[in-house]
Amino acid sequence: MQASNVLNFNNVAEVGFFSSLRKNRPLSFYVGLVSFLMIPVYLILSQFDPRIVMGINTWIKPIKFAVSIWIFLWTMAWFLEQLNDFPVFQRRMEKYFTIALSVELILITFQAARGVQSHFNNSTIMDSVIYGIMGLFIFPMMVVPILMDRKFKLLSSKLDPRILTSIRFSLWILAGASIIGFIISQRLAHAVGVPDGGPGLPLVNWSKNGGDIRIAHFAGIHALQILPLFAFLAIKQSWDLISVRIVSIGYSILVAAVFVNAMLGRPLI
Repeated sequence: MQASNVLNFNNVAEVGFFSSLRKNRPLSFYVGLVSFLMIPVYLILSQFDPRIVMGINTWIKPIKFAVSIWIFLWTMAWFLEQLNDFPVFQRRMEKYFTIALSVELILITFQAARGVQSHFNNSTIMDSVIYGIMGLFIFPMMVVPILMDRKFKLLSSKLDPRILTSIRFSLWILAGASIIGFIISQRLAHAVGVPDGGPGLPLVNWSKNGGDIRIAHFAGIHALQILPLFAFLAIKQSWDLISVRIVSIGYSILVAAVFVNAMLGRPLI
């Protein structure tokens, strides 16, 4: 590994991951922090508000999205930190992520407070408008990861190839997960073979009786954390690039497999 690469990735340990994010990507850091701080608020509300939406407490969905948005923003902030050669692109991407996901969480919270569905809800004009606004802000997520990948491709000589490979694979998997999300929105349902809102697995609420496309969507999004973390482990253990490639390809196949399984109407368990 080149000396510049060692400095680039060791600064996480030297400066501190959170301190580095707060200093270099404050917008992503603080919006992610607000999302994190909303989690206990939603948990408290769930204890005092017994309303049920699609088989679960009305505040469960905001909890899940707050966790996801918090992790996503801090992960993307780290990704963008590697693109210092493209400062304008950095700023534009950060603004998109923070604005789009803030709108998403605000509208999901608003609908939870009303005790109605936030997604797939066209029961009233207002519900249709809210769902349409969320889709408008999230739709570019199918293209944004590909644009980021093009920038990372230009950095091939500056980043450790194991880190670069994990990032690029995870971005393409994210693009695929976004397409899966689009398929869910077009179907106006995430369950296959059974109605939405039926019995689900603990915490995640994935369908126990039929297919659930959310599983592939979830697995695809979290490639952003899993693959780079494996790449860091590969560096620490002095494993070759091939190990990162194998894991990345294997994870891509896993996402595709759980998607096909769901579309066949089969539950994960």
